[in-house]
Amino acid sequence: MNLFEKAAELERKNIAFALVTITKSEGSTPRSQARMIVLADATTFGTVGGGASEHAAIQRAQSLIEERRSESMNMSLSVAEGHNCGGAVEMFIEVIAPSSRLILIGGGHVNLEIARLAAGCSFHIELAETRAEFATQQRFPWVSAFHVGATVDEALSTLQIDSDCALVIATHNLDKQVLERVIGSPARYIGMLGSRTKVNGFRRYLRDERSVAPEALQRFHSPIGLDIGSETPEQIAVGVVAEIMMVLNNTDGRPLSRKAENLVIVRGAGDLATGVICRLHRGGYRVLALETDQPTTIRRTVAFSEAVYNQTATVEGIVCRKASSDRQAKSIMDAGEVALLCDAQGASIQSMRPAVVVDAIIAKRNMGTSRDMAPLVVALGPGFTAGEDCHVVVETQRGHDLGRILTVGRAADNTGVPGTIGGFGAERVIHAPQAGAFKAVASIGDLVAKGQVVCRIGDFDVPATIDGVLRGLLHDGLQVPKGFKIADIDPRGIVEHCESVSDKARAIGGAVLEAIDAFHANRLFS
Repeated sequence: MNLFEKAAELERKNIAFALVTITKSEGSTPRSQARMIVLADATTFGTVGGGASEHAAIQRAQSLIEERRSESMNMSLSVAEGHNCGGAVEMFIEVIAPSSRLILIGGGHVNLEIARLAAGCSFHIELAETRAEFATQQRFPWVSAFHVGATVDEALSTLQIDSDCALVIATHNLDKQVLERVIGSPARYIGMLGSRTKVNGFRRYLRDERSVAPEALQRFHSPIGLDIGSETPEQIAVGVVAEIMMVLNNTDGRPLSRKAENLVIVRGAGDLATGVICRLHRGGYRVLALETDQPTTIRRTVAFSEAVYNQTATVEGIVCRKASSDRQAKSIMDAGEVALLCDAQGASIQSMRPAVVVDAIIAKRNMGTSRDMAPLVVALGPGFTAGEDCHVVVETQRGHDLGRILTVGRAADNTGVPGTIGGFGAERVIHAPQAGAFKAVASIGDLVAKGQVVCRIGDFDVPATIDGVLRGLLHDGLQVPKGFKIADIDPRGIVEHCESVSDKARAIGGAVLEAIDAFHANRLFS
């Protein structure tokens, strides 16, 4: 069997495989030069010598096919390790991943141009049509498979739709029928050609009458394509293929020249900072949080600072992952997550050069933030003066002005008294009665009664000050001074609130997002 012919056949069929090649051998080995093809189900073509080395290569190739990456593999065949040969072999396992599948539904002018362009971008293209004369190899020479039927159901019946697929619907008079049948599929991208009025009508129909899940509707892209001023079918195709690649490659589609504008560094990752980060992340910004190496956050279940201790933290579905370097932080953000570095001094601000820095330490004083750190520096709460040590201050005190954006002046002074919740202010916050090591007795989310022991400082039992739900508790093992904030009780007693960002954090986050968006639109200081 000619392995290269087999490899070409697999590529034509868009089947993933690995090509295992012996690149080096020393001493006695079954083969010194050989190649083998491995499929995801362990089917093989050719051999690299059989025995333990081949078995290990097959297993590793299967894993690499799933991971879609290639690597070298070294294997000792020494007698001491139970082999008969006594040599060593080095193999390179090259994974040939399948092309992303693009399924065009409708063979009109726009899909014709989309197919022409997508073929040059290495898509595996299929076409579904109810009109046989529009689904021919002569008209669509780039299409690998045609699905033709007299009805929509017949045309779609032979489609194999998976999570690596992108679907483009452009049938005009059959769009609604097609959309109903594919909206529940696992396709990563479902796009449809149509006016905004038509599309909005379809969305309402799917949501209200067909009860389509919101997550399915989020994969529905219409009007289709990126806004590049397209008018002709050829121009529309450029915007559509670009949008499909953006979705499949999990990027934001921003111009590379403006990518730095999308990076926001937030100093601090406590609960209020996390509320800000969540708003920014959902707003499309790449966010890097900077924390100390021993955070003292109380509301830990809604704070990304927990990633310092646990490597990851998830709040309202958003994942924050601890990084050990700027490079790793960039990779984490590229994967669509929030990155966190232990960098209390903010050294990464200079090396990463963000468009925006947000001081969300909430220390009630400036801990080293300056206006020259970034084109826009936003600071939260008291301790800052807009126009001097930052560009913008956001009010953090509960009340009428919470979330107000100040481009001149200062936020309200720190009163030292916690805001009132459920009729309680200072009573709901517990402070250390003495210096010592903190040890939790209760857990965040527990309903506690006044007088019930919730934690210890050394050998001293610390009781709850009021009835309610324990929504904040310091991390175990931390050494705290006398008077340090160690716990927080919510008298409203709603356990679910312990797992979601607070109203205050959400309001502050919205203000920060508004300020950044206004800055990029040149409207912040107008």
